[in-house]
Amino acid sequence: FVLIFVISCGGSMPLKAYENASSLREKAVKYELQDYSKEQFDIAEANFSEATILINENNRRNAKKTTELLTTASNSYQTALNEGLPKYAEALKNEINSERESSRSIKAYKIDKENYELAELNYINGVEALGLNNYEDAVNYFLQAKKFHYKAYFSTKGIFDESAKNIKEAEENIKKMEELEKSSSMIN
Repeated sequence: FVLIFVISCGGSMPLKAYENASSLREKAVKYELQDYSKEQFDIAEANFSEATILINENNRRNAKKTTELLTTASNSYQTALNEGLPKYAEALKNEINSERESSRSIKAYKIDKENYELAELNYINGVEALGLNNYEDAVNYFLQAKKFHYKAYFSTKGIFDESAKNIKEAEENIKKMEELEKSSSMIN
């Protein structure tokens, strides 16, 4: 909706500045950086919102102010990314360590080997990226690892739960058969 107005303004409104701020905003929101670099994220959001209002007013006289707001927003989003991604990557790594333990304890590596191995591969790549200070890649690998560990854990748990249910039903049927045998032997 907003982009349509920006394009319709032609050359006088700051299309490139808007695209840059929007792209950085998208990343900041995707990586939940409002939780990891709140102050910078809030500054960026305030400037981006104000610029969006000016763009929607379609007033070419505000082009310079809009550009300044979008530049400030971009700089703040970038700072939020620089500050927040390392914290988010570490938080994800710690969270996944717990999920890895859960997957291991339920023996997902035997039952759902494919998802477990994909989870571990992504985890290893995430740790490597983190060690190289490539935080965005680390976060993406950790998010993938989390997804695959989740799948491996719950598919394995589903199989175990189904097996436990079948064992319980079998035990109940054996018990009923034994009771029937007892009662029929008492009658004879």
